[in-house]
Amino acid sequence: MRISHTLVRVALLGSTIAAAALTQAAAGNVSRADWERIRAATGRLTAAPVANIASAYTAAGRPRFNYTVLHDFAGPPGDGGGSGAEVTLDKSGNIYGTTDFGGTASSGTIFKLAGGTETLLHSFGGTGDGTEPDGAVTILSNGDMIGTTEEGGTTGNGIIYDLAANGTYTVLHTFAPDEGNSSRGRLIQDKRGNFYGTALFGGTPGYGTVFKFSTKGKLSILHAFNNTDGEYPEHGVVSDKSGNLYGVTAFGGTAGEGSVYEISKDGTFTSLYSFTGGSDGGFLYGGLAIDNAGNLYGSTVDGGANSAGTVFKLSPSGTLITLYNFTGGADGGGPEGDMLLMGKTLYSTATTGGDPTCQCGGIYQMSLKGKEKLLQTFTETGGYGYSAGLTASKKTFYGTTAGGGTSGYGVVFDLAKK
Repeated sequence: MRISHTLVRVALLGSTIAAAALTQAAAGNVSRADWERIRAATGRLTAAPVANIASAYTAAGRPRFNYTVLHDFAGPPGDGGGSGAEVTLDKSGNIYGTTDFGGTASSGTIFKLAGGTETLLHSFGGTGDGTEPDGAVTILSNGDMIGTTEEGGTTGNGIIYDLAANGTYTVLHTFAPDEGNSSRGRLIQDKRGNFYGTALFGGTPGYGTVFKFSTKGKLSILHAFNNTDGEYPEHGVVSDKSGNLYGVTAFGGTAGEGSVYEISKDGTFTSLYSFTGGSDGGFLYGGLAIDNAGNLYGSTVDGGANSAGTVFKLSPSGTLITLYNFTGGADGGGPEGDMLLMGKTLYSTATTGGDPTCQCGGIYQMSLKGKEKLLQTFTETGGYGYSAGLTASKKTFYGTTAGGGTSGYGVVFDLAKK
């Protein structure tokens, strides 16, 4: 969480507003509005590290897992760097993902890992092309991959793209300013083939949007946030069995510290819970998980009993239960990854805490009763920094880190149970 890394991350985001705001922050006169915009875009990289308040670091009692770096990103021009997205696996076990930058134009890539060998399937930054793909790809039944970019395209607001199985790249939609910009997270698809996602900024009045992209190629805005109902929707949405959508906002809501919202199948928007920044936590960055009963699970980066973030459960009735308060020590802190629910266990990633010599975060698991274990700590050589969350296949988890590794451009990893 060094300031130099923060400056690099903001520069890579390509946002002149964010860069200007960060300059103001360094001078000590940044506005609250600009501060929120920076944090929504960059996560915990704009905050000071959480102090390690644990008395000692220990690996005792951890389940037995093997952590393996599957690929070290080398950066431009021959490789990607700074992945901000989860990976996607095909039926053969090949791994696909995106990087925020790198590639021939230093504007991001789509990559494939097969048998330990990486192939760049597309480098962003061409004429009319998008830049900075900060979301996972969705693989269709025909082998095509659908995803979004934060910026680029003819308007500079980002695009929705299709990379066909034969390698043909197509821009499906370019975002207009009133539709949003900085789309990130994984697009989800309904039974009819429509896609749903979020744009962090833009829309009217500029606090981000939730959108639908139909099978006919038409984009429609399901909701534009207005600050009081949420501000800056992070990392996509999840859906229940009835087709209702749920997501989080980084800030906004009645107390300005983030919210959880629902968009019902008929389009009705409901703010389910507004965080206060106190014991219930504040500043939401990672996406939600949902169980069969409609309970939602997520995390806050800040707040909680130790000011190091929380994991929460939100019932369909709107009752919030804090399942766990991070300490920022050996258990991790500042959780930013999307939440993964498997059976009765939650899995995700933390950005701080862990090994006190690095405080680089790690991978954690948590029971639905609130028992937490850090399964693996991140290190500078093995990958560290922001990790978008985990993708599971049998007894193995796969993911990426935005930094660290041999070249400092991040890694693709797996965590396999012994």
